[in-house]
Amino acid sequence: MNKHSFSSNKQGFSTNKQGFSSNKQSFPADKQSFSTDKDGQKVWGDVLSALKVSVSASCFKTWFSGSYVMDSKPLGDKKVLVVGVKSGFLKEQIEKRYMTFIDETLRSNNYGDFGVVFVVSQRENGHAADSAAPLFSGTAPSYISTNRGADALNSGHIFANFMVGPSNNIAHLAAVQVAANLGKSYNPLVLWGPTGVGKTHLMHAIGNEVLTKYENAKVLYVTSEKFTNDYLESLANHTQSGFRNKYRSVHLLLFDDVQFLAGKESTQDEFFHTFNELVISGRQVVVVSDKHPRELGKLKDRLVSRFLGGMCADVGYPDIEMKTAIVASKCRERGIVLADDVVNFIATECRGGARELEGVLTNVLAQMRLSGQLSTDSLKNYIGKQGVNTTVSQGQIVEAVTKHFKTRYSDLKGSSRRAGIVWARQVAMYLMRNLLQLPYEAIGDFFGGRDHSTVMHSIVKVEGEYDNKPTIRDDILRIKGLLGV
Repeated sequence: MNKHSFSSNKQGFSTNKQGFSSNKQSFPADKQSFSTDKDGQKVWGDVLSALKVSVSASCFKTWFSGSYVMDSKPLGDKKVLVVGVKSGFLKEQIEKRYMTFIDETLRSNNYGDFGVVFVVSQRENGHAADSAAPLFSGTAPSYISTNRGADALNSGHIFANFMVGPSNNIAHLAAVQVAANLGKSYNPLVLWGPTGVGKTHLMHAIGNEVLTKYENAKVLYVTSEKFTNDYLESLANHTQSGFRNKYRSVHLLLFDDVQFLAGKESTQDEFFHTFNELVISGRQVVVVSDKHPRELGKLKDRLVSRFLGGMCADVGYPDIEMKTAIVASKCRERGIVLADDVVNFIATECRGGARELEGVLTNVLAQMRLSGQLSTDSLKNYIGKQGVNTTVSQGQIVEAVTKHFKTRYSDLKGSSRRAGIVWARQVAMYLMRNLLQLPYEAIGDFFGGRDHSTVMHSIVKVEGEYDNKPTIRDDILRIKGLLGV
């Protein structure tokens, strides 16, 4: 795919903040040194410190690891710092991408009379360079390294290997459109749903697609924990400006597990202002949560309001057909063949999402390697040990609920609005979600085609009553007793 460059006019991105510059500087000749190596090392050390908090760890290591001060020379009324780098490619890319940022850092640290030029040089440390393996092969190094840091994208999470079905098709479509039109289609994009259903896969796929499409894209993936730790560290070290530059100068911010910001008021305030600056300047924000923004307790109203101002797309548990396709796809990726009855059994009995399916598949393969065979009985025994319910059905749940509340099966599936029947129906919806992990749409279809928002409201209401009222908790435990779970 051909890569493009970001246009500050069309995309709403300011390349000055990124430190991209095509102006190249040349090495000044025939001048005498004016200062000691110690002076130059301090200046360059301050520049590196600013860079380290403003770019990702992988970018810093790629472009600036191994750079060192060679000399300091006067040039008219300026002082020129000569910095050595390992290759011509490094020199070219640093001058293109980061010279503006370096100049701004020098001025902000009272080194306004300094300039920096880069030359190709290998530091002499008594070890010969390995000439058999060039540092670069002629192409820019990948954003994703083999040993990924916590803030790196997973290169394996792309749109091409994301399984699309009824439970995630809207979220997938929104993610594809966001990657194609940063800051224009849906901003912010909020992906929400239970754990293990592919939310993070979609988020990483957006980042990988943008990095493939735009050669100078600045993409930052961060968890709420990492954001919080960085913020607290900036307060302790008085480096708030560097922290803000790091998070507010990106083209795409991918923020995972936003629910863990709940209760952290000062961190929420910082994220709110970061969010505002990015969105107002046309940058894209993608947020992942385990619940709908309205359900996130202890999250400030103004932050929830910003989330609701964008696109909120839920990612639910896959249905049987989609689970079967996921298991089959994972088998193809690993180059293995499982009998159709084994694939169908795993898909039918596992109530979780793609992550749980992959975990069960991994253990199935391990069992096959150890015993050389796999029977449906042994597989059923294993899945039962994982806490997956292999006996309860939707019909049995409704039957247990009607027995406990002394209502009729037809009433729960019908349109009656009597308070007692409505409550029994809501409890049945809650149990289907809790025990079977069914998508909201599937539960709604079972109850006469009710909208998924109605199902979601019912489940949230029962969850609230369950937490606050012992009598309700006792009712639900008695129903579970009838089901034998």
